[in-house]
Amino acid sequence: MPIVSIAVLALDIFTIIHSIRHRRPTWWIVCIILFPFVGSVLYFFFEVLPGTREQRQVVRIGRDIAKSINPDKELQRRAAEMEVCGSIANQMSFAAECTERGMFDEAIRVYRGAREGQYEHAPDLLLGLARALFFNGQPAEARATLAELRNHHPDYYRQEVGILTARAADACDDRAAALAELESLLSKSVGLEARYRYAEILWRDGQAGRAKAELERVLDHAKRFKVNDGEREWAKLSRRALTAIG
Repeated sequence: MPIVSIAVLALDIFTIIHSIRHRRPTWWIVCIILFPFVGSVLYFFFEVLPGTREQRQVVRIGRDIAKSINPDKELQRRAAEMEVCGSIANQMSFAAECTERGMFDEAIRVYRGAREGQYEHAPDLLLGLARALFFNGQPAEARATLAELRNHHPDYYRQEVGILTARAADACDDRAAALAELESLLSKSVGLEARYRYAEILWRDGQAGRAKAELERVLDHAKRFKVNDGEREWAKLSRRALTAIG
């Protein structure tokens, strides 16, 4: 028996077992037997994939509910972990949680305190520090930290670092540098956040026509290609911005 036939048979058997264990309608078994491989593919798309998405959504909702009930629980846990063991990982987890909670001064203090020895130029530490500095209204220091990060780790999360660098430059009223940074990113990728940020700065720079064109490109990309949840949010923001612009 050819290898392909064996693989298809194994897939179909696995799919039938899955349908029985998860109490799916019995007609799926008939479909899989009558239409080898195709039946299994259809089962995956109509039964397995939607369930996976729903499960992720349920987990996310559960976390949000837990946070609303006890918003300090995660912060307290991170603080306790750092007190018991002041490892670099625990310090950074606590600092990241502080940043998420808007406790930027504390996050900056912890990040800076962790910059010792071999971790002085650790890329995740520098990016976390730059993010905390930016949201704390210290864009110039954020830019300097990002420049240091790039100097030591030029390939580290290029898109995220580039977007934050552009936002920090814009906050320092260096709009030309911000636009150049995003143009460089967009020449190499199709990140929807980068294009939205680019349109945002163009609008503030008085280039309304170009800004609208970039927002429309975000929407066009979201319509033509499969995008993840994060990218879908930038498409929604672009639609709202176009409506506001008129």
